[in-house]
Amino acid sequence: MTTIKHGQTGLTLPTDFNARVFDSNQIVLFDLFRESLRAGSPMIEGRTFRNCRLDGPAVMAAVTGCEFDSTDFGYSAGDIRTMVIRSAAPGRMIGALPFKDCKFIGCMFFAVGFTGPETFLHQILALETRA
Repeated sequence: MTTIKHGQTGLTLPTDFNARVFDSNQIVLFDLFRESLRAGSPMIEGRTFRNCRLDGPAVMAAVTGCEFDSTDFGYSAGDIRTMVIRSAAPGRMIGALPFKDCKFIGCMFFAVGFTGPETFLHQILALETRA
C-alpha cells in the first residue's frame, strides 16, 4: 500500500476498490464508482468506510440506508447550503455517484456535494458549520 504524505496522516490508497470495508484509506470517489461499474454494479452498495478521506470533485447521492457517524462533511465556506444539491427532476440526477446502505465512521469528505432524499438533505442542512 502507498502511504499518503499530505492531509490526514496515516492514510493509504486502497488496493482493492471492491472491498466491503475500507479503513484509513484516501479514496477518490470516482475511482471507487468506476470499479463498481466494472464489477457490474451501477452503485456503491453495502460498504463500510472507517477513518477515511473521501475525495471529489464529486456529488454523492445517498440513495437509501446510508449512515454517518462522527463525519466531517468538508469545507462549506461557512454555509452548509453550498454542499447540498437538489435536482430539478426530483429523485433523479445524472452525474451523481449513488451510495446505498453504506456506513461512514470517522470519515472526512473533501470537495464533495451531497444529494438524496429530502430527509437526508435536511439532516445535512442542520449541521453546524465552520468557516
